[in-house]
Amino acid sequence: MASLTLGRPATYRLRWRPSILDGYILRMLALPSAAVLGVTLVAFLLEQTLRLIDQLAENGARMGYLFGLVTNLIPYQLGLALPAAFFAAMFIVIGRLDEESEIDAFLAGGVPFERIVAPLIGAGIVLAGVSLLLSGYLQPYSRFGYRAVLNAATQAGWTARLDPQVFINAGPQVTISADEADATGRSLEGVFIRRNTGAGEQIVTAERGQLGMLPDRKTTELRLGDGVILSDTADKGPHLLRFGGLSDREVVKAGGMLRPRGGDEQELTIPELMAESHRPDALIPHQTLRAELCARLTRSLAIPLLPLIALPLALAAKRGRRTPGMIVGAVILVAFHHSVTLCKSFADEGVIDPVVGMGALYGVILVFSLWLFLSSRRRPGDTPISALLNRMNAAMERRPKVRASAGAMRRRGALSLSAYLTRMMAVRTLAAAAALIGLLQLIDLLERTSQILQHGGVLDIGRYMILRLPFLFQEVAPFAVLAGAVFTFSQLARNSELVVMRITGMSLFQIFLRTLPVALSVAVLDMAVTDQLTPRAEQALATWWNATEPGASHRPDEPRWFRIDGDVVMVDGDSDKGRMLKGVTIYERNDQKLLDRRIRAASATWARDGWLLRDAQITDLNQDKATVISVAQTDWRTSLRPSDAARLFANAYEITSETAFRSLFGKGPVDKAPSEFRTRLYRTVAEGMAPIIMLLLALPTALGHSRSNRTAPIIFGLGCGLLYLVTDGLLTAMGSTGVLPAALAAWGAPIGFAAGAVSLLLYAEG
Repeated sequence: MASLTLGRPATYRLRWRPSILDGYILRMLALPSAAVLGVTLVAFLLEQTLRLIDQLAENGARMGYLFGLVTNLIPYQLGLALPAAFFAAMFIVIGRLDEESEIDAFLAGGVPFERIVAPLIGAGIVLAGVSLLLSGYLQPYSRFGYRAVLNAATQAGWTARLDPQVFINAGPQVTISADEADATGRSLEGVFIRRNTGAGEQIVTAERGQLGMLPDRKTTELRLGDGVILSDTADKGPHLLRFGGLSDREVVKAGGMLRPRGGDEQELTIPELMAESHRPDALIPHQTLRAELCARLTRSLAIPLLPLIALPLALAAKRGRRTPGMIVGAVILVAFHHSVTLCKSFADEGVIDPVVGMGALYGVILVFSLWLFLSSRRRPGDTPISALLNRMNAAMERRPKVRASAGAMRRRGALSLSAYLTRMMAVRTLAAAAALIGLLQLIDLLERTSQILQHGGVLDIGRYMILRLPFLFQEVAPFAVLAGAVFTFSQLARNSELVVMRITGMSLFQIFLRTLPVALSVAVLDMAVTDQLTPRAEQALATWWNATEPGASHRPDEPRWFRIDGDVVMVDGDSDKGRMLKGVTIYERNDQKLLDRRIRAASATWARDGWLLRDAQITDLNQDKATVISVAQTDWRTSLRPSDAARLFANAYEITSETAFRSLFGKGPVDKAPSEFRTRLYRTVAEGMAPIIMLLLALPTALGHSRSNRTAPIIFGLGCGLLYLVTDGLLTAMGSTGVLPAALAAWGAPIGFAAGAVSLLLYAEG
């Protein structure tokens, strides 16, 4: 510890060595850092898992690739979340030290401000090393690993396995689907195959089929029974053939050539970047290699400077709101991250030298952090930007003045125990939710701001944040209840209030009932957001993102296949929010699932009472031949809605329970396996159990008291909460892919963890 002169606190000789103070601060920092990092990783990885499931299903790939893809995402997400989690954890630790007047005690005892921040800088140096390990070694390999697994999954060819009602690109210009499939995906019913032959198309429908793969592993064999083939070419017209048995073989699409690692500078390690930048025959320009190297070093070496910024900002609103300080800190992090990105792009183009540019940028953040820290030494928390923070704080605390009557004041004069616990937990849950949403938004913007600017202007960053808000709330709501309950019970334990409650005979179950209204309120809100707001917001975001993609106006839409009212439909594109469909082809089938009529239309327009097909060509299949007629317009009687068409073309994987119900029972378009719709329906209610289970998992925190080890119950509660989120997400993914029954996938984690938590409480009470 530093050598101090007690009579003159301002005069000291700084001689740093590990001490009790360092261990105390670092122990306080470890738990929030791990918790925040765990929540952010789980949130983003679960989102990526859902997207990957849809991508693998569309390509007919095995779901066994999913684990490899998600595993290779961890180093990238970890490197992205590490600085933000460290910054947020420091705010939590400094806030706790300040609220309990420990910082005042340190300063009054002669411990200098530099000595308080020293262990935080030490932790920052360690994390800088971890960041260098991630960005310099693990991320390059994980990027290539992710690309390799995704290439193997999507380009290795169709596995000759079908999920029911899913449309698969089985080969060049070949689409195949089946109404029903057994567990192996090989025994089929209601088979539909469409080939684009260049000169026209060939449609094959059959009552049943049996899939297989030939020994060469490149050719599929499909044995069909009782079906019909419609071949239509421009020169010969439609030709009809009915068969009792048919064997069809198809060479699966060839796998794309996997580019070796190193063709992209982001897939090179730091030693490889340095070596390549000195090679005269390097494939990547030297400026690009040096810019990538300097960017990685700059981001990692900036982490030890974060405590110099966090400590003054966290103390700027002493014993008050720290939200303004966190907002300013988040702005600084985002600005620095994108300044590095901008500097790197300039260096890539040869506008500036990467060493000079990155060095100047690092010098700016170094000078700013030292200036902010040193300016607050004499009066901790009094920084040059304190005036700005105070104005932000005053704006947040401004409330309309309401005159209360004497009777109302008497009624509010004393709180009941239930109201006291409810209010305490509600405030902490709300604070935890706001902090976690802000953190996830920060990390998301660190990754996406450059792409958002390519899709629009600066104002579109606000649009992106608003549209992402429902999903982020859905992700953090359960953990916010857990954090709010843990903070509440910890505060009660520190103040010995829990001891008094237990002495008076109050059980843990009674404490649970008094805090249950907060969990129930969050559960109801979470169910509404998850089922209604999130799917609509994600669809709006996907629609805007696709429409503003660079070159989107010159890129043709991918056709969308779906079933509705027993028919198979292909649509080339849409406009006007799904009210106008382009290139509509309807394959009507009879009760035996055999093609009965084909309708081709140039467009379909939504009217008040249905759809109107224009410039339609109708091909009717008789017993031995096909006849064609053309009509200028005709009605299309279907349960398809414009909102359904807009969702299909938006590539939105989040769906409402109403959409799942309509699709599952034949009243809406079906482009996914029934297991996804069933899981979505069961999850509608099961998701609402998460906040209540989190409250149960937090109750062991109430077993501690002011003179016992309170860390173990907190770690147990937070660890169980993260384990629940991971388990619930994995089971949901398994239910969506049909590995588990939908009911078990949706309710397995809630029932299992609830039973475990209740058993633990009964044991503790006994």
